[in-house]
Amino acid sequence: MLDIIQVQREIPAIGPDTVFTLFGFPVTSSLLLGIAIMLAIGLFGFFIIKRKYGAHPSKSQTLVEIMYEGMVDLIDQITDNRAISEKVIPLVGALFVFIGISNLIELIPGLTSITYGGTAIFRSPTTDFNTTFGLALAMVIVVQIASIKSWGIFGFLGKYFQFKQVYVGFRKGFGAGIMSIIEFLIGLLDIISEIAKVISLSFRLFGNLYAGQVLAVIILGFVAYLLPTLWSGLGILFGVVQAIVFGALVTAYYTIGLKPEEVEDNVVATT
Repeated sequence: MLDIIQVQREIPAIGPDTVFTLFGFPVTSSLLLGIAIMLAIGLFGFFIIKRKYGAHPSKSQTLVEIMYEGMVDLIDQITDNRAISEKVIPLVGALFVFIGISNLIELIPGLTSITYGGTAIFRSPTTDFNTTFGLALAMVIVVQIASIKSWGIFGFLGKYFQFKQVYVGFRKGFGAGIMSIIEFLIGLLDIISEIAKVISLSFRLFGNLYAGQVLAVIILGFVAYLLPTLWSGLGILFGVVQAIVFGALVTAYYTIGLKPEEVEDNVVATT
């Protein structure tokens, strides 16, 4: 019985297919779908901004307000600071929407079956490591820029290269000097941790989404009609969760990168 209802599908390649080349630049299936998603988000945002919302909200206005308040409330739980949450919501909100749609869009039946010259032209951007690595690298760079604006260039560098602390430590005594050297080495290790953030963010998102693709193929190959609905439901859950996790981590990194005094000042200002 199982042989009759099996669906034969190949395990997806770990890298995207190149659909065509443009001036020597390979245009991949994940890039095409990523561009399509960004255009759709941009058009949606344009029409949202263009429309005039009033005190009596329409269904679309209500939906947008619920999404916005939900994301801000989630960020508030991480930052514990409304001012910082409102500052970071454009970045994290855009991330959540793009990653969420990218994670869920392959659940549309037949989308990944569209081919051009025998090559599938659409693949979820977040199942391509190039996309997740680019997102992670961009977010870490943005966090570092925000940290530089908060600490100043010398204060920012001082977090990693604590020469002054070593000097002050040895002036206090030999024991304090040894401890300052240890703190200096910890500061150097923090540089490695910033690089590790890029690797961690990119591999976490890519690994979960690609593994989901492989598991879906295995399940569909085992029994085609009993489990796909359940797996699609789990796919929606996992896709949303991964988008939230990515945005939450970026928010946490952003908040940690700010000066403690700036965070406290914003808390006082909001209260």
